[in-house]
Amino acid sequence: MQSNLQTWQTFLAHSLVERIDEETFTEYTKILNTRCPLSGVMICDLFLSPQDARGGEHGALVYTQSPDLRVVRYIQCLLAEGLVTIPGILRALWRVSTFRTLAEDAGGDNHAKKKDRAGGKNGKETQTRKRWINSYETEETLFYRLTKHVASGSSPKDVQEITELILVCIQWMSLVVSLSAETTSMLHPTQTQEIAAQNMALGTFVIALVENAKVQRALRKGSVTKATRKELEKTLGAFITLLMQSSPQIAARLEIFRRETLVALLPVDAKEKNKDAERGGAEKEMDDILEGGLGMSLGLESMVVEDIPSMNTRAGLYVYLNSLVSVLNEVGH
Repeated sequence: MQSNLQTWQTFLAHSLVERIDEETFTEYTKILNTRCPLSGVMICDLFLSPQDARGGEHGALVYTQSPDLRVVRYIQCLLAEGLVTIPGILRALWRVSTFRTLAEDAGGDNHAKKKDRAGGKNGKETQTRKRWINSYETEETLFYRLTKHVASGSSPKDVQEITELILVCIQWMSLVVSLSAETTSMLHPTQTQEIAAQNMALGTFVIALVENAKVQRALRKGSVTKATRKELEKTLGAFITLLMQSSPQIAARLEIFRRETLVALLPVDAKEKNKDAERGGAEKEMDDILEGGLGMSLGLESMVVEDIPSMNTRAGLYVYLNSLVSVLNEVGH
């Protein structure tokens, strides 16, 4: 008996070989989800990862060196049905992207490479996840399709999804930035053009995300952690630099968000508020002193000043005797 995952694998292979249209695919998906439910994460991994699967009458290879573009249509159907989320889609695609292989070959993604190894028993590592040889076109297409979904307001739905989207965008921007000019210069000109097109599509998606009203509200209210906000600002700076030559308009728009909108949206830290309050209180006290007069503020009028003791000098004795004479005269009168 097939497991739920195996049933979905068979369904996907059949759909791709038979080139099932979106409407039929959606109807089958509803039935399949009822009978053999599968988590959104597993569905995204299944549809977007390379598979050694064969289907069709003559055993035609379903997956080649690049994703089947029909998968993009199927992913949209799954998204419309609520079976997958945009963060799940982008995270699954990030794990198998050709960019990952390029970055690791250049030594810029070693940490992520270690995380991609599935832990076996006793902590032993298993085979590294397979990746596409050329996934640029599929990534470009998906980014544009998902941009429309975000721009329409359909996503994100809540603070959790907002945070996940920001984090996965940081992952994607960090990944494409990690490729050095030396690495890309060694590629075929066609690949270089495809990479530039993918970067432009990613930039368009990021613009749709950061200009989304729900995302900006979450940033303003501090619903997104301070560490994530700082990482977003830092990563945006590097990504904008990358886009300056290939997509100056997108870079300029993101720069406006980073320098102006993001700064205005970020809530003031509680410690900074306390420091500002302390500074404000000290400045107010100083203003009161200056405006009200030193004597009043320092209470000079109420201060008790002790009499200066008489000094044993001829002048002091003369003053003292004169005062006594004055007192005696007043008493005599």
